[in-house]
Amino acid sequence: MDIRVKLFDRYEEAFRYLLRFLKVHEKLVPYLAEKTNAFCLLLEDFPKKELENLVKSAERSCVKVAYPTMLELAPEYLRVLLIGNEYDFKNLAKELKNFPELKPLAVKIVETAYRYKKENFRITYHKKVLALGLKTHVMGILNITPDSFSDGGETFDTAKAVEKALKMVEEGADIIDIGGESTRPGAKPVPAEEELKRVLPVVKELKRELERRKLERVWISVDTYKGEVADAVLQEGADIINDISGLTFDPKIVDVIVKHRAPVVVNHIKGTPQTWKLMPITYTDVVGEILRFWREKIELLMDKGYDDPNKIICDPGIGFGKLPEHNIEILKRFREFKTIGQPLMVGVSRKSFIGEIYKLLLQKETEPKERLFGSLAALAPAVMGGAHIVRVHDVKPTREFLAVLDSIRTYDPYYFG
Repeated sequence: MDIRVKLFDRYEEAFRYLLRFLKVHEKLVPYLAEKTNAFCLLLEDFPKKELENLVKSAERSCVKVAYPTMLELAPEYLRVLLIGNEYDFKNLAKELKNFPELKPLAVKIVETAYRYKKENFRITYHKKVLALGLKTHVMGILNITPDSFSDGGETFDTAKAVEKALKMVEEGADIIDIGGESTRPGAKPVPAEEELKRVLPVVKELKRELERRKLERVWISVDTYKGEVADAVLQEGADIINDISGLTFDPKIVDVIVKHRAPVVVNHIKGTPQTWKLMPITYTDVVGEILRFWREKIELLMDKGYDDPNKIICDPGIGFGKLPEHNIEILKRFREFKTIGQPLMVGVSRKSFIGEIYKLLLQKETEPKERLFGSLAALAPAVMGGAHIVRVHDVKPTREFLAVLDSIRTYDPYYFG
């Protein structure tokens, strides 16, 4: 059984969700929907035979339960929505312990609420500390490729790449993400040898320059899904592996991450860059599918002996096997990702769905570099929803934008220190 937070911004959203997705009886919808500005928990695959005990426990805890009304026609496992607040759910967990079959659910409810509330994380590696939560950290994109969608070929030379990286650091980047293979739709895979030839000299030289300038606080990330490349760059001092495949393209990368105990970004993906234009892209629930994907990968790492779950950073993979409407839904519902209880990262910079919005609403065709304002707008709901790290091309304007946004996000009007 899976459990996660479900939130609604408006009555109309809750109404449609309850009526169409959960198929609750129409007479119950207005009563239940008006309560949905509260904290909601969605139970996936809940056993129908235990529903009566769940309802009894919920009634004693002031928690409302939404479930399909035609139970005789419903499958043996249901999708159920619990509606209440944090205090109510604590009482519900106590009540559920009276039923042996529901004791695991009681534990999951408490754990889910705890993970959702967790906002601050501390990642340590190579004597560096990345304190996440108070301010949003900026990861600057450094493409060492001839064919990336936005800036391919600009920094294909090591000296130019290091120069650009240092400029991003000067502008406020906390992390430099070095990539040696384009992942735009239709891009051809690059052999590990070629990727290393592009990336390794930049990692070495950038590390040397950061030390020389006493900028050791800056983290070096490498955007790769290949175990061989990850192993080589970690040996040379890289701090983070950013795997766009979410540990799926090359199984060897899991062993490499565990061996080095390195921080890793697990990016959700469906399909591959080579198949995105050919495959039908569909989701029943895009947020739910991403959360399940992350849980599987976290369990895989921990089962292999990974020592610190706080070093697993989750990225929903905007644009990676997703249509524009999926990307928008991810941003709209970003705070639901807090259910995973992990550091969160997001990358929207200059992506094509922003260009599609410009085209639809402004009748304006744009190149990737012309999408700065749209990129910043797309960042706002993600940051307000819990993103700790943003991956961007335009560091300086993003840093200025975040200075204001973080001030609003963290401001406590009732603090009288």
